[in-house]
Amino acid sequence: MTKVRAFHIQRWPATLLLFSLLGAACSQSGPEAKSNPATTGGKSANGGTPSTGGATPTGGATSTGGSLSTGGTNSAGGVTLTGGITSTGGSASMGGSASMGGSASTGGSITTGGTPPNGGSLSTGGAISTGGTLPNGGAVATGGSAGGVTGGRDAGVTDGGGVSGTGGVAGTGGTPGACPAVSEFTTWPSGKAPDEVGKLAVENFKPRTSETYGGDGYAWTFGYVGSLQFTDTTGDTTNNDFLVGKFSCTQTGPDNSTSASVDTRAFGDLPLEIFIENGTAACKTLGLLRADAQWAKTTSDGITSDARYWIDDMYMITSLQVLAYRATKDTKYLDRAAKTMIAYIAVLQQNNDTKTDGLFWHTKQSKAYWGRANGWVASGMTELLLDLPTGDSRTKIMAAYKKQMDGLLQNQIASGTDVGAWRQVVDRTDAKPEMSCTAMFTFALVSGVRNGWLTDPKYATAAANGWKALANRTSNTGMLSQVCPGTGQANAGDLASQQKFYMDIAFQANDRHGEGPLFWAATALLRKDCPGLR
Repeated sequence: MTKVRAFHIQRWPATLLLFSLLGAACSQSGPEAKSNPATTGGKSANGGTPSTGGATPTGGATSTGGSLSTGGTNSAGGVTLTGGITSTGGSASMGGSASMGGSASTGGSITTGGTPPNGGSLSTGGAISTGGTLPNGGAVATGGSAGGVTGGRDAGVTDGGGVSGTGGVAGTGGTPGACPAVSEFTTWPSGKAPDEVGKLAVENFKPRTSETYGGDGYAWTFGYVGSLQFTDTTGDTTNNDFLVGKFSCTQTGPDNSTSASVDTRAFGDLPLEIFIENGTAACKTLGLLRADAQWAKTTSDGITSDARYWIDDMYMITSLQVLAYRATKDTKYLDRAAKTMIAYIAVLQQNNDTKTDGLFWHTKQSKAYWGRANGWVASGMTELLLDLPTGDSRTKIMAAYKKQMDGLLQNQIASGTDVGAWRQVVDRTDAKPEMSCTAMFTFALVSGVRNGWLTDPKYATAAANGWKALANRTSNTGMLSQVCPGTGQANAGDLASQQKFYMDIAFQANDRHGEGPLFWAATALLRKDCPGLR
């Protein structure tokens, strides 16, 4: 079938035509509970965009409604117009939206008077006129209407309709204005930027595409999904095509019976992500079979019988259901995930007004604050909040998310070789730094800052330091070291013995459990949309 890549439509010809038309008038100026990485919110628009959310560094004032004097272009398609082309009410370019105060999409006109929300000032130009609304309730901040949004990773993703204006795609009920500009996410040590590290990680992962699912197949799935999301976000069509081509959606996959576990159901994340990126119908069918089988049997309180009350489940169950929502726009999948998340929060999140306030036990039995267990739920809440509409469920989950983020900041390593990282047992200062949980916490923090959930600068600083710790532990061949392999829960006993169980696990380099989270963190830093804004 013809490959559909909704997010990488080139718009240069239309943009050049616009400039030529305006030229005459304008002046130039048991396994461990396996959770899988949800897709971090959808697809990328046109590949590389400026790292601060699309705004050009200097904006660009217009003298009398003319074109920008110092605009800027995205690296792979679409012109970033900070302040927009005024031309005394000229229409915006053919659907190409600017991410920070740029032109109105699909023909939205510019009126007179005022200033663009985040771009350059206009001396006699005007603010961008009232924009349209997204079909699921998200108001477009500037410019025309968007049609049939499918939850893309950057602004400009549609399913048979127009292109949204500034600030990305809304989930159900979202309002994407311009994404917050985050200076902490713009400058990195040489060779340690997320695009550089992510490219190395992709090359390292590619040989794994031929591996079998196995006992830790959930981790393999998350690495595969993460590599697809990273290559899609960065516009790396060559590697994205390679990755898609190595997976067959005509296969049956691992156990999906009524007695299957969250570990094997996690397999469904991969075909759903491929469908979201490429529209392959067989992949959608394969993934939904698992998402729906997960709710074939439920408990008395209405959640899946797959639930074990291991906090790891809150990535594995959550990501599968969230991806099913992104593939179908059927809100039953969000409802399932939210109901289950709230039930787990009530049982496993701790409220104690100490340094561990807001952290999660691994299981009902194992009361240590194991790093990756906390990473699973942090990542799961993040993925769910990117799509969950405003309402009681969102309010409850957001409160738990923020409470955990505050607990994590109290326990981040502040000095030494692994400054910025977190430990294998989060609150034990004698535990070793562990990189899979560090990647998960970084992903959660970056997403919170980028989507306006965490506004204090301390969160951006913590997220940036987390990324630097990860980058320092990633080799020049893309291998992440200092990773805990899969494990079960600690035996019943006193807290010290349970903490020791996790602290005694030998770490590995290039373990599957670190690959997906590394991609999630890199992709979150590179995304230019913010679908979790409400």
